[in-house]
Amino acid sequence: MSTPGFRSFSPALQRFFIATVVNMIGSAALFAFVLVYFHEVRGIPMAQAGFAVGAMSFTMVLATPLAGSLSDRFGARRMLAVGCLVSIVAGGAYGFVDSFAAAVSVSVLIGIGNALWFPSQAALLTLIVPTEQRPAVSAFQRAAMNLGAALGAALGGVLVRANTLTSFRWLFAVNIATYVVFLAVLPGLPHGRVEQRLHHERLHFGDVLRDRFFLSLLATDVAIALGFGFLWGFMPAYASELGISKITIGILFAFGAASVVLTQIPTLRWVRGRPRMRSLAIMNAWFFAASVLMVMTAHTSIAVAIVAIGVAQVLGGFGEAVLGAVRQPLTSDLAPPELVGRYFGLATMVFQVCIGLAVTIGGLVMQHSLTAVWLVPLAASAGGVLGSLALSRRIPAQVAISA
Repeated sequence: MSTPGFRSFSPALQRFFIATVVNMIGSAALFAFVLVYFHEVRGIPMAQAGFAVGAMSFTMVLATPLAGSLSDRFGARRMLAVGCLVSIVAGGAYGFVDSFAAAVSVSVLIGIGNALWFPSQAALLTLIVPTEQRPAVSAFQRAAMNLGAALGAALGGVLVRANTLTSFRWLFAVNIATYVVFLAVLPGLPHGRVEQRLHHERLHFGDVLRDRFFLSLLATDVAIALGFGFLWGFMPAYASELGISKITIGILFAFGAASVVLTQIPTLRWVRGRPRMRSLAIMNAWFFAASVLMVMTAHTSIAVAIVAIGVAQVLGGFGEAVLGAVRQPLTSDLAPPELVGRYFGLATMVFQVCIGLAVTIGGLVMQHSLTAVWLVPLAASAGGVLGSLALSRRIPAQVAISA
């Protein structure tokens, strides 16, 4: 069976992918440099700045289970739109942060927006396409996000090269505009709402928590989420500490995203017919290799460190390509339609708490040792390889092989 191309999707879904690219340009530009903004422009100490950025993810931890339930109850498209509106308000508030308390507050607000946005988007795509198209849709969505991330990181580096408040306010304005574009395409999509069963037959969060394999799968997600959080969430601040310029940091950030774009569809073909858990073990192996390179960067010249970070970003991109082709479709296949928002809510919760931990731990550890920063994702990725292989014996047979 051939891999579906972009034109094989409905016009509404094509517009959605294009809007995803646009939206991620603004989100990646903000995500790549917000820690730098808090610390270097607003003068917040690194440890506090790391906590403030991490507050976004910690808020998502608390909010995503509820957001998943709201998506199931009121429709994924509706909650996705609400998440966009909250993120627009938060994007405007970034420009007026002038203290640690204000930084935490705006991070909490963007965390609420993201909590509504991420599980609702995943649930919407799961519910509006046929089962056989889910892997391709997930892969194209991931490629669209990373194309936008690559462009956004490079754009962000250019916008904030002066490292002034005015330059960062331009960045925040771009972020707001991209959310408006994304919001504009949503009315053309199906509502993504599932008719509920009779009251005595309804499924609830307890049914999700009784899915023992899914809970074990979430435990292995910790490894990839820590790798993702350190490699992309914390790398800009780390590279800045090494003395690498903002423009170069933006380009390095773009390397990983661009590698996902270039390898996502070939990876989709490669995983087809292969055991899913073995593919996820390989994904963690790519992040392990990237972490090994990052450990070395504290002991080399700036030029060598730049090359090593660039290669590490590409290796992490290879891992994320597997994530898009395997992990999200696996959740889609495990979840009953009435619970798909809750399943993705829990998956998002685990992912975001680890990204928050990566930024927070990274900020604390970097004050004492540049080398030690990368030992955390190194150990986590090694555990992810072992955990994924162990789960290959427990995965339900009907979802064990990539479609």
